[in-house]
Amino acid sequence: MMPYSVNRSPRYTKSMPEDKNDLQKRLEEIDRQSQDQELAKTYKLSQKNIVIAAILSFFFPIGGYIYTGRWKAFWILFGVLFGIIMLGSVNERDEEKIDNLATFCGVVAAIVAPIDNSIAIQSAREKINQMK
Repeated sequence: MMPYSVNRSPRYTKSMPEDKNDLQKRLEEIDRQSQDQELAKTYKLSQKNIVIAAILSFFFPIGGYIYTGRWKAFWILFGVLFGIIMLGSVNERDEEKIDNLATFCGVVAAIVAPIDNSIAIQSAREKINQMK
């Protein structure tokens, strides 16, 4: 039986920083890249038209979130409204009441989404203006 050998060629080893300064530089670069990505996202949002976002959000709430690219905010709103509908319909057998609850949630979305997207765009503009 042959003894088990481990290939220790350089291509199989992970590159490790040579010293703590090198590691610190790499971490700072990663942090800088993250900040640059966040700034680019904020700048892109600040360039959106508030009126278009509000109109899209009012008639088709997901449309405003698609326009602004704010998926996390959309999923939060959707989750809350979906949860309200599910909790409200757990013990309810009357379909009319469930439909009324769903309609109410649709109206809430038509009110909340335009306000949310408009505030996000305005906040992004203010953040960009503060940096100038």
